[in-house]
Amino acid sequence: MKHFFYSIIIALGMTTIAFESTAQIINPGRKAKEKGEQRANDRIDQTIDKGFDKIDEGLDQIFKGKKKKNTSGTATQTDPADADREDTEAPQNVGSAGKQTGTTDYSQYKGSAFIPGKNVLFFEDFATARLGAGATNWYLYDYDPSDEFEKPNVRTISAAGGNWLKMPRKGFVFPNSFKSLPEQFTLEFDLYADPEAMSEMEGGFRANFIALEDRKDYDMHFAPAPSIELDVHPHGSTKVVYISAYTEYDSDLSGKKSLFEHTFKSSWNAGAVNRVSIYRNGNQVALYLNGKEMLNLPNGLSKKAQYNLVFSTNLWGDGIFVTNIRVAGNIPNATQEIKTAGKFVTNTIYFDVNSSRIRPESWATLNQSAQAIKSNSGNYLIVGHTDSDGINEANLELSQSRAAAVKNALVKEFGIDAARLITDGKGAMQPVSSNNTASGKAQNRRVEFIKQ
Repeated sequence: MKHFFYSIIIALGMTTIAFESTAQIINPGRKAKEKGEQRANDRIDQTIDKGFDKIDEGLDQIFKGKKKKNTSGTATQTDPADADREDTEAPQNVGSAGKQTGTTDYSQYKGSAFIPGKNVLFFEDFATARLGAGATNWYLYDYDPSDEFEKPNVRTISAAGGNWLKMPRKGFVFPNSFKSLPEQFTLEFDLYADPEAMSEMEGGFRANFIALEDRKDYDMHFAPAPSIELDVHPHGSTKVVYISAYTEYDSDLSGKKSLFEHTFKSSWNAGAVNRVSIYRNGNQVALYLNGKEMLNLPNGLSKKAQYNLVFSTNLWGDGIFVTNIRVAGNIPNATQEIKTAGKFVTNTIYFDVNSSRIRPESWATLNQSAQAIKSNSGNYLIVGHTDSDGINEANLELSQSRAAAVKNALVKEFGIDAARLITDGKGAMQPVSSNNTASGKAQNRRVEFIKQ
């Protein structure tokens, strides 16, 4: 009832604003939203035209006796037991075990300063998790359910492989099995926005860190506790993305305020998967999109508290999907680890499913590994490891192929002498964590650099 009451207040407030004079000084974020409203009006006309086109198309199909294409967005559940696959972390360019299905373009990520955490605290690829009760599932609150829009669910999408959580059009979700965020961590996830369903109105996909013990009491409009809201809002089929950060409290707990607002004109990969990465270290919060730093707030979390994780949406349109959510602590230092331990172990060189093709967001880890090898003399053994999913022989072959792919990347992208690098693979024979959970499997999928 509380959420419904707040929604009515917001709706009335938006109606009042619509009739106010436009001859006022506004900030760039508000100006961007007003432009969005103008474009939304144009979209309404376009939608009406498309509606009539669909009617004509439907009549043509009836008279021609053709079967109408299903565009309802009905969920398609993937049975986790039906595939012999090792890796579920990366959902693109699926190939047979040990095979590369394309070269990697690192151009967007070159120079990125984002280094993922080493110790996996939480990982979710929705191979088994669903919306609902139970520790392995996700809690859902939908503010504005409607039969006109596809309901939140877990399904596949045409833009990429793997399973994706279709977010509510307006609402929030959180993992039942994970809650508390440490003082230092990284958060990464793949984000897809249906370019035909999205608009630039209201808010987009929000990663929220909130000092709220019971996350079921979360409200995106009136948060009752200190928090930061990081909003990534693509504009339909364009490359434009609006990014903002708001806090419900400043250092004096005097009220909500904007920490950052900016519209980036060419940073979103429309119709494709985008990678969002967030770094928190005490008060500092930084957000990266496809490897590029978009915001860096030294005092983003001004109040010391135990912050917990919630994802939310507030969309005029629809069609936000998320997967491969990874929370990790302990930012690695490859050079120091090789000097002190004689090896560097990483699970943040990401690969496509059942493939040795390296994903482009791995560039920063590859760069860190390359600099460590350059700064320490001698030869290095590169060893690949997998989780236990699939057939042992296929996992062994895949781990060897991935180790070879890492060597090739270090030689080609960073100029390491190939003669200094030896490769091997152990498949799933040497796990460092349980293979019974998604987080454990993510920890086991790793590459080791061992000084010889």
